[in-house]
Amino acid sequence: MKVAIYLRRSRDEENLGIDEVLRVHEHTLVNLCKQQGHTFEIYKEIASSSTIENRPEMVRLLESIKAGEYQAVVVMDIDRLSRNEYDSSEIKKILHDTGTLIITPYRIYDLARDDDSLLVGINSLIASQEYKMIHKRMSRAKNFCKQQGQWVDGIPPLGFDKGKDKKLNPNDAAADVRYIFDSIVSGITIPSLIRELDRLHIRTREGSKWHYNAILRIVNNPVYKGELHGVVDAHDQIVMPSVWEKANQIVNTYSFKAPRSKNRIYPTTGLVYCGNCGKVQGVNYHPHIDKYYVKVCRCGNRTYYYNTVLELVRREVLKHKETILEAISLIDTETEIDDTKFKLEAIRKAIQKTERALEKIQIQWEEDELTLPQFKKRKAKRTEELEHLKVELEAIEKDNPEDKRQSLEEHLKVIEELFGKWAFLDGLGLSNEEVNRRLHLLIGGIIWTYPKGSDTPTLRVVYK
Repeated sequence: MKVAIYLRRSRDEENLGIDEVLRVHEHTLVNLCKQQGHTFEIYKEIASSSTIENRPEMVRLLESIKAGEYQAVVVMDIDRLSRNEYDSSEIKKILHDTGTLIITPYRIYDLARDDDSLLVGINSLIASQEYKMIHKRMSRAKNFCKQQGQWVDGIPPLGFDKGKDKKLNPNDAAADVRYIFDSIVSGITIPSLIRELDRLHIRTREGSKWHYNAILRIVNNPVYKGELHGVVDAHDQIVMPSVWEKANQIVNTYSFKAPRSKNRIYPTTGLVYCGNCGKVQGVNYHPHIDKYYVKVCRCGNRTYYYNTVLELVRREVLKHKETILEAISLIDTETEIDDTKFKLEAIRKAIQKTERALEKIQIQWEEDELTLPQFKKRKAKRTEELEHLKVELEAIEKDNPEDKRQSLEEHLKVIEELFGKWAFLDGLGLSNEEVNRRLHLLIGGIIWTYPKGSDTPTLRVVYK
């Protein structure tokens, strides 16, 4: 007969290596065909037994069977065709309708015969149940490993290798990651950082050049501060948590995309708000007089010469230095007992406990230990609990004297950098983009009001 040999492997159950297992299976089935005098073609793939659509060789084989090209399919076992009960039924129907036999090293199945059809159906059902149990065990094992702080998600991120204990260990590329975080915190834009990385011949883990989203993925990845699957201090950190939080805040609260000619960055871009309606107010350039003005707001808030406004902003920001120094001095002289560290530790433990409970609920659902209504109810309750805990944690962190002092010192450093000259006003010094970055680190908004009837505009700076 003319037959098709189908070889598929998804796991290395014999610990020989998947390629070696396939080679052994191929040798066995080829010898079987030669002994029985069949001519054959081989279809081989490494794929899970999930759906037919994800197995291109199986799709190609079924099309050939429908076209009447083969009289039989040769496999090591029935479950090599599929362990999915729905796909098994579809494959069985195609083989039955085309009169195609199934040949294994142990017997030949003719689906036109009732006993063979029943036997194939039983084997497929058993294989399907076995696959579900394997999937549950693997899911349970994976979740357990996550709780132990082990890396189970494929190739480790840039800067890490996976050790024998399956935990992440920093490697030589950790220095590249630290450079990325330090650059973002110091106010360098992502496009500028990408150009610098290219100049230094620093590449991604795959050896490619950097792009905007690749930087974002690194800055947003908590593994770099030692956190994995919600487990704090799961492995050695590459950057301090405070540095990670600051960089994360910067890239997620303000766009660092390179400005286009139609979207020029000014020192106060994204910071000036109308005091009447709250709308962001930009800047207009009038080339015929070579001057810049704050845009007129539709609500009636009038325009004004931008250089004057910017000078007012600079003076207000520089005066804020004394306020910060007083706040730092107040923290240093406080004698009240600080139990913030204890509170933080307690809330973090409660968060980890709730996250583990959510994982267990998910496992119970996957293993059919919970009905759908039970799963939804328990998950909703734990999710709500987790959100409340995170809000509590954020509130406590804001009241932490140590964090307050660190934040104030960072603001002080930004102000000292702004004490220099600004290119927009002085013709040299910090560029518009550099001033804008620093102002965004320091303030939340500039409230601008100049309604009709007023002789002078008013300006109020809201600090972070």
